[in-house]
Amino acid sequence: MAAILGKYERRGVLKSAKQVFARFVGETRLLVKLNQLRLTQLNSVIMFDSTKYVFKHGLYMADAVQLASAKDFELFLTYDKKLAKVAGEEGLRLATDKNTQ
Repeated sequence: MAAILGKYERRGVLKSAKQVFARFVGETRLLVKLNQLRLTQLNSVIMFDSTKYVFKHGLYMADAVQLASAKDFELFLTYDKKLAKVAGEEGLRLATDKNTQ
């Protein structure tokens, strides 16, 4: 994420990538503390599971890691339409589904 923010800063889209990243980290910590977000440690099992999504669906590795990490979660949230479609196809319950209300 820091690399992407840095790229946007160099393009002039963001004023300060460091500031945006610091805010992201702060909000992430708060959501974890409030039990609204669960962080999963990246390990070899997740990495190997991720590759099947790369080959099967043509996902970027970062997106595939999100799917592999979340396969046992109650809910999956993304604003990426392709990732949401694949997540649904793979049986993940999407936060945008009507049955979550």
